[in-house]
Amino acid sequence: MLVANETVADHLEKHRMPALFRVHEAPDPTKVAEFEAFAASLGFSLGVPAERVTPGHFQRLLRRVHGKPEERPLAFLMLRTMQQARYDPANLGHFGLAAPAYAHFTSPIRRYPDLVVHRALRELRADAPDTERRERWREDLPELARRTSALERRAEEAEREIVQWKKVRFMVQKVGDEFNGNVIGVTAPLGCSWS
Repeated sequence: MLVANETVADHLEKHRMPALFRVHEAPDPTKVAEFEAFAASLGFSLGVPAERVTPGHFQRLLRRVHGKPEERPLAFLMLRTMQQARYDPANLGHFGLAAPAYAHFTSPIRRYPDLVVHRALRELRADAPDTERRERWREDLPELARRTSALERRAEEAEREIVQWKKVRFMVQKVGDEFNGNVIGVTAPLGCSWS
């Protein structure tokens, strides 16, 4: 699946065909520096300045912590360091996959951006390219990318809300019981300031 998506994106890019790419930009150096400080507090490091970090640096760190108690918090915070993937008419690469070009192509029946990519490929195969249609696509794609990315976020929020609701429903029967757990975040209650 990944190879198919990368191959299609590369093909579209090579032929300068307007389409929606799945982009995942490099993480913000400030967030990487914060992650590096946390990793250092546990005795680990990415081994490179935040501005020069690559996917390989994160992969090597994950391999070093695999199976160790520090693995879960580091992996969790590593994900929080990353930017969210989104759709864009410009191929900006996919940092998380270390792919120079990536497009969603393999699920056209469940993701609209995949269908857009299929249409772009079909247009590429046409005997006589319709330059007017391509220009119209080029004009429409930025808004389409924005809308599909926004709808994806909305669907993710709805999913999180349902999962949270199910967790609460499950745990209501266990009020008073004690459990082991991992603290992965702290939110100040209303009216409370942490100082």
